[in-house]
Amino acid sequence: MNRRKALKQIGLGLSAGIALPPFLTSCKDDNLAPEINYDGTIAIIGAGAAGLYAADILRSKGVNVIVLEADKQMGGRIRSLRNQNDIDFQSDADFPVELGAEITYGSDSIFGRIIQNYNLPVVDLNLVAEDQYILDSVVKNSTDWGGDSDFVAVQNFISGLPNYSGGSATIDAAATGLTSRAKALLNSQVGNFYGSSNTRLGAVGISEELSLQSLGNQRLMVKSNPLQDVLLSRFSNVKPLVQLETQVKSIDYQSEPAIITDQNGNQIEANKIIITVPLSILKNNVIDFSPALPATKLSSASKFGMDKCIRVILDFKKNFWGEASAVIWGGNTALQILNPGVGRSQFIRTMTLTIYGSKADELSAMGDDMITPILSELDSIYDGQATLYIRRDLDSNEVVYHYTDWSMNEFIQGGISYPLVNATQADRNVLAEPVNDILFFAGEATDVEGYAGTIQGAMASAERVVDEVVSVITA
Repeated sequence: MNRRKALKQIGLGLSAGIALPPFLTSCKDDNLAPEINYDGTIAIIGAGAAGLYAADILRSKGVNVIVLEADKQMGGRIRSLRNQNDIDFQSDADFPVELGAEITYGSDSIFGRIIQNYNLPVVDLNLVAEDQYILDSVVKNSTDWGGDSDFVAVQNFISGLPNYSGGSATIDAAATGLTSRAKALLNSQVGNFYGSSNTRLGAVGISEELSLQSLGNQRLMVKSNPLQDVLLSRFSNVKPLVQLETQVKSIDYQSEPAIITDQNGNQIEANKIIITVPLSILKNNVIDFSPALPATKLSSASKFGMDKCIRVILDFKKNFWGEASAVIWGGNTALQILNPGVGRSQFIRTMTLTIYGSKADELSAMGDDMITPILSELDSIYDGQATLYIRRDLDSNEVVYHYTDWSMNEFIQGGISYPLVNATQADRNVLAEPVNDILFFAGEATDVEGYAGTIQGAMASAERVVDEVVSVITA
């Protein structure tokens, strides 16, 4: 796959009160801008990447901002294992293990520039490792699969996606002529990569997004710092503006100032409101709007999905999948496997697995029992070595593992947004449109530059929405 055309960054979340490295907290504010003469208040709903970034830009312009976050921690879907006090899983890894986003795609992305500004050491997966691909429970690199017609057909289909012209169809239906063997690999590289399954993912929407992308093809991992530490440090000036455990239940925007009501019945007045909550929160009517959101916006929202997302962390006593492996694609259960220690540690014995779509539905229903089919598939690929080398509790001999089911987080309720069959980029544009010059919309699902479902998309939407707000309040 052309990784320049395939930016993807899932996940995200930040715990409050963590200790930050001194060299991070000393970084200068790079959002200085002319101040704006405005005596109103702008409320931002959600303290994920989009909300924090929007708040930071507005704060730097002298605008009065409050940020309302439903969860106990900032960062949304950027969340690192070592900062979660309520998780008792102890990984042997001596490098950051992420529960959400793991890789930054493109050094010229917004988050990539933040990493550069901090002078953080990074690992470029493209330089230190190579991807592996699974067909018929056999795993090889792209060179070794080069003579396999199914492998070649899958890669050719992916390369042609930006120029797809076959009309409204799922990726599965659009991939005519591929064998079932090939479609399993395609489902991993496309369906799962973009947050769903190929039987749900719309070909037109993905094609239009890919045709807009222009960032670099680097795949970067920060060598020593969890991504949530980087995010929290960059937006440390915003932290005092954030009210945690404040879930917005209703917004009355019939007149200005609008009235926001939280879960305890407390009311907050705001002249403008920037809504950055996940698409699932809007679609599931978690927030009651008065008046109701326009039918056009609701119609566009219905054309995008947000499936379950499972992140599984497994520690082993031996690396049996290859120290130079980067991402392993093509499983039927373990759909996308990252070797997170590559280039970061001499003890590369951890796998992180990311599963979306219909397989995530199955695993979510299984709860703790999901580890059994995952290990079974790994055993079939690696000749029983997964069960042989999996780390076990010394007392009980039980397998040691951790999984995060993002659909079970009531304030997120899924993974990332993706286009259904009838979705187009025009529908993203409608999702992003302001309502009555009072409600403004940001977050990865509202990205209009081709990077929906990513940290880049979330942060680019913040820049866009601030421009919209400033245009209104200075008119």
